[in-house]
Amino acid sequence: MSAETLRVSLRETRLVTERIVMLLGVPKGAWAAVREVVVAAEALGLEGLAFLDGRAPGGWDALEITAEDGPRIAVAAPGVPAPFAVPALLDLAVATVAEHGSATLTVTGLTDPGLLLAAAPLGARLGARVRVTGAGEIRVLEATKATAAVPAGSRAAMAGGEHLLEAALHGLTVPAPMWWRLYHRSNEALTIDTPLSRNHAGAALLTGGEGLTETDPDYVAEAAS
Repeated sequence: MSAETLRVSLRETRLVTERIVMLLGVPKGAWAAVREVVVAAEALGLEGLAFLDGRAPGGWDALEITAEDGPRIAVAAPGVPAPFAVPALLDLAVATVAEHGSATLTVTGLTDPGLLLAAAPLGARLGARVRVTGAGEIRVLEATKATAAVPAGSRAAMAGGEHLLEAALHGLTVPAPMWWRLYHRSNEALTIDTPLSRNHAGAALLTGGEGLTETDPDYVAEAAS
């Protein structure tokens, strides 16, 4: 670590990542799943945070199954960033493994396809052994049932997987300028600070039969000082 880098905790990385995912137009139900893809990519040295840096909203779209032959499935994802596609691809792979014992997904059209490699450790969390191959516009995600699981209660399990253990113990080293850009942008996902928003987030006065007021005692104390 130097003056140009920061050591950031896993918790803080997840927090900032999820807030930015919220700003990118990802549906609410997928926020946590996409967050974990980005964090996994960062932990694996794939520059997951750089994927977020300066990214404009957009790119979220449904994937399309264009061909299916037992465990072999072709999926079109034109213009969809790999971190947005990974959760759906893993769901499809795991379901296919359950039915056929294996899965081979041939995916075309992804942007940022190198980040698809984050599917491997995330698949392990779902009980699947995942391997990603291919180059250019064609990537192949192969999956089989995992032969061993991360022991419940282990430090790796508490971190979210073996791939996050080092980050959980020692944090992630990231370029300082990029981190502060991400941090300040992530604050855009927060509710604007007003007396009413503070009332929803903390202590509030109660009035007879009227429920919560729009006055936060802490805010009043600050305003009076």
